[in-house]
Amino acid sequence: MKHIVLNRFFTALAVIAALTFSSCKKDKDPEPIDLTKKATVQLSGAQEVPLNNSLGTGTAQVIFDPTPKTIAYTITWHLGNDAATTTNMHFHGAEDGSDTKSSAVTIGITGFSTSHTGTISGVTRALTDAEVNQLLAGKWYINVHSSTVGSGELRGNIKFN
Repeated sequence: MKHIVLNRFFTALAVIAALTFSSCKKDKDPEPIDLTKKATVQLSGAQEVPLNNSLGTGTAQVIFDPTPKTIAYTITWHLGNDAATTTNMHFHGAEDGSDTKSSAVTIGITGFSTSHTGTISGVTRALTDAEVNQLLAGKWYINVHSSTVGSGELRGNIKFN
């Protein structure tokens, strides 16, 4: 009789152990959260302040990474006049920046083609906390200057989704 009781005890113990250990599966590591912000920015003369009648166009892919506080970008542009040259390119922004206001140059873009058309990719320096706040609040834009519109031929306001 003792043998039957011990048998049942060990069987019950084995069942309890199996149920306990089967429910203790190692949890998978949680998926990392992507904190980057992405935007596709259309560049045009109509966004310049004041607007201009340039037929030029452009697009910028902008990715803000909050860990290093940098912006990775690819800008493609075509000026409205094929005889024009690209003279300058910048990120502009300010605390009081807006879609309808010109702001100071915040970060210059170098290494671009001086042709009337081109593509450039790069990564900015680390932004300050104040600059990060301005950027995320939609107070920054990209500006492409040309030999025909020195004040800025193409502008694109940066708005993250």
